[in-house]
Amino acid sequence: MAPNNGLANSKPKQNGSKTKDKETARTTILPKGTVESRGNGTSNSHDVITNQIQQFIRGEGKFSFWAEVRGFFTVWMFVTRLPGPTWVDHHPGYLMRGMAYFPISGTLIGIFVSTFYDLASLSLALPFMIASIISEVMSLWVTGCFHEDGLADSADGIGGGWTSEQILKIMTDTRLGRIDCRIGEIGLEFWVFRGRRSSNNSHNSELIRSFMIIASHTLSRLVAPILVRTRDYVDEQGPKYRFYSFFLHAKYLVTWPRVLFATVTSFLVAYVAYGFVKAVCLVSAVMVMAFFSGRYADYLLGGVMGDYLGATICVTEVFLLTIILLFGTYDDHIILLAEFEALMGKAADGTSVSILIESLLLSDALFSLAKFIVVVTFTHVWCSNVGLPPVFVRKVVKEKGSTDEIQITLVTDNEATQKDGNTLEAVLNDENHDFTEKYDAVRNYIDSLAKPVGSLGTLEDWASRVAALQNRVMPQADNVACLVFAASHGVAADDKDGGMNCSAFPSSVTEKVVIGLDNGLAGASALSKCNNVDLRVIDVGLATDLDWSAGVVRSSENKMIGGTKNFCKENAMTGDQVEKSMLDGRRETSRAIDDLGATTIVFGEVGIGNTTTSAALLACLTGKDPTELCGSGASTTRDGVNTEVLKKKVLIVKEAIQHHGTMKGQPHKALKAVGGLEIAAIVGGILESTERNVAVIVDGFICTTAAMIACQINPTTSRALLFATESTEKGQTIALQEITKIALANGFPPPESPALCMKLRMGEGTGALAAVPLLRSACAMLSMGTLEEVLSLNSNGPNC
Repeated sequence: MAPNNGLANSKPKQNGSKTKDKETARTTILPKGTVESRGNGTSNSHDVITNQIQQFIRGEGKFSFWAEVRGFFTVWMFVTRLPGPTWVDHHPGYLMRGMAYFPISGTLIGIFVSTFYDLASLSLALPFMIASIISEVMSLWVTGCFHEDGLADSADGIGGGWTSEQILKIMTDTRLGRIDCRIGEIGLEFWVFRGRRSSNNSHNSELIRSFMIIASHTLSRLVAPILVRTRDYVDEQGPKYRFYSFFLHAKYLVTWPRVLFATVTSFLVAYVAYGFVKAVCLVSAVMVMAFFSGRYADYLLGGVMGDYLGATICVTEVFLLTIILLFGTYDDHIILLAEFEALMGKAADGTSVSILIESLLLSDALFSLAKFIVVVTFTHVWCSNVGLPPVFVRKVVKEKGSTDEIQITLVTDNEATQKDGNTLEAVLNDENHDFTEKYDAVRNYIDSLAKPVGSLGTLEDWASRVAALQNRVMPQADNVACLVFAASHGVAADDKDGGMNCSAFPSSVTEKVVIGLDNGLAGASALSKCNNVDLRVIDVGLATDLDWSAGVVRSSENKMIGGTKNFCKENAMTGDQVEKSMLDGRRETSRAIDDLGATTIVFGEVGIGNTTTSAALLACLTGKDPTELCGSGASTTRDGVNTEVLKKKVLIVKEAIQHHGTMKGQPHKALKAVGGLEIAAIVGGILESTERNVAVIVDGFICTTAAMIACQINPTTSRALLFATESTEKGQTIALQEITKIALANGFPPPESPALCMKLRMGEGTGALAAVPLLRSACAMLSMGTLEEVLSLNSNGPNC
């Protein structure tokens, strides 16, 4: 990043020295952990879109005018030292989206630099070399190259170091390569204009020079979006690791349309400067440079990274200036082609080899061309057949024994990503280990405890998940928050009100239950109190707009008064209502984590008819027959079985599927068609919680259905789910099977079966609340001693 980027703080400090006030007014101080959090949970895989990328694309990074403006200014502040608006910070998502505007930023930089050249050359009439040096100095200044943290960082790493780690270290520690390339550019520019300075029309010559500056700055930056889109981004493990870890999946942000936009803008600038044919040549030259640079990056580092992109931009500028030099020596190229054609004619006429060699030696141009072909061919053959295979990821190892002999060995894919970690704490604190590796490390540690292996069953799985999420050997489960979302369902309304009367209870019971929660009289009220859990109830769509105490119950920002529609006749919600309900869930979850310090979230629901809604969602998303999914729901019998209600629910779900059809792999569309507002809110809440590495205790059928939908939206959700209770609703088993498939397909440990089998079916999150003590027990289990420690004990205490 370029320095002094002017992220102005609108509220500078009032106290302190004048100097400090001035600095504060120039620079935004982001909240502690903001930058670091833009990388938490990022996996090492480049082929799976992470939760961060998905959340960004769906949320603030969604295509809009202001998002694009922010992307441009993020790039502007990244590649220059000039300030941007105060509402723009160095968000890596916007930086990657803004790659499309790299050429435009290059154009503006070129205009800036050429202005100083024109001033020195035309206004002050300084010698060409002095004017070139002045313009290059301004180029170095505006791109932040004189600072230790500029984008235009270093080309040194391209050629030095034995291992990829050493090369990354070189790139981190030096910036000299950028200046070397600039000196080379000045030399090339001198040769380009050496003859033209002697012409009578010096003014036109200087204008050509200005075009060259603008074109080279513009087109050279086109390589950045191309390389980011087509190559993996390397985890450089530098001091800015947390910031750059977001980039590992940047290819999903720098889309092909954005690359095309960057290419078109580059071509237009080249077209204005040089015309159609030469513009095609210059853009093609950039494509060639991007291709070979990308191949070399794969060979050298396994992909690209920030400093390599800066070095490539720099080298591409030199390459483009060389192409422009070729434009200026067109007549010489015609002579070379004529000599080559004459030589080929002699060969075709059967001229002896000695005469051909003599002709070749007499022509300096042909001899140089031949020498180039021979040298390049020999180098390629040599590198392909001598020494180690062309795989650059290597490491240095010492030969076992008394000698210190050093060997260079190839590294396998597993070895390349494997980091040292002799203790569980080291593994959990190592950002290079993904969730599954940390989970496995905790399971292995639990196996070493003083107990039979696996003897604590599901507690061992829960402890491993929470420890891996929190990166703690002793995870915490003291602060648990329960969020209960409530809404009315159109399908549960009475027949005369346009509903299907799908439940054994009238729809109005939903409001009564919420009133009971507000007065501390409901089931969730009692269980949350006895387990020391903070309870919050959010009205996201009750049929009427009631006044709540705001102590326990409150209405959400996007409450949809009246609830959903009857999904047997129309869509339950609009797409906008689905998104707003999910956003409500995210907001409430974020508040619980930030305000209450919750390390675990329990989700609950209130909504007569939501078992029917959940069954309809499962039928849409899995294609299963409704008879495999429906249960009696809220029942008036002690055993929970109501045959008449069950038959009616099956018919209702079948009618809904007949009306809407199945929607496999389309969770948002399914929520829109047959979803519930509280279910959508729980989906959003689960996504927010797991994206922030906070475990979720999942209640019964409805919450399990919401968890399955969240996993379909973001498969990483599966890693943080703790299933509390086995529901009497048959559909829960189908939802759990789907979650297991998603987890296994994405390399995450499959979830354990629900911990409790107590015929719980009340809702409100009561089953999950009952499981809170189990989670706390699971966390406490990790304080046990190991079997080795116990065996070392004697009657008087530990052996010495």
